[in-house]
Amino acid sequence: MRVGIVGFAFGLREDEPNPSNIALAVKVEEAVVYVNFQDSMPIVVTQWEITKAIEAPFDYVVDHSVELRQDGTYLDSSGVWKEAKAEFVREGVLQVIIIAQPFLHLPSLKKMVKDDGFEVIEFKVGPIPFDNSDLNTQPWTRSKIALAAYAAKSILGMKHGHDGMQAAQ
Repeated sequence: MRVGIVGFAFGLREDEPNPSNIALAVKVEEAVVYVNFQDSMPIVVTQWEITKAIEAPFDYVVDHSVELRQDGTYLDSSGVWKEAKAEFVREGVLQVIIIAQPFLHLPSLKKMVKDDGFEVIEFKVGPIPFDNSDLNTQPWTRSKIALAAYAAKSILGMKHGHDGMQAAQ
């Protein structure tokens, strides 16, 4: 049985990859090694920021990179999952390892993946640094407090992404 690995980016800079996405790329690589050790060739889907962080240092090419939207609309986690899910369905994947920032982001992603009928394989992501730099264009990804406040506003329908637009390369 093939295993899917999906990496969700966290934070955004014009000069990606940021420290959070570099750390997430390392975790994707660790998951690939783990799955290979279990005698399975994983299908790897990553958000473009992680793709950028993983390909050069690890000399690794992911199976599918979820790219920045050409029209500039915000690429949210559900959009990343939609593309990953389509790839996994095509490849017959039933089990998924999720690599994401573990504070608030990862639990919501696990629910999304399980709700779509996939089994989530627990994989210890461990701490991922927040990018508290002014270069980070997503202020809610700069600290736990900022992320918790953003999550509360999002739940209440008061905030989502970059108000619908995202500027990065």
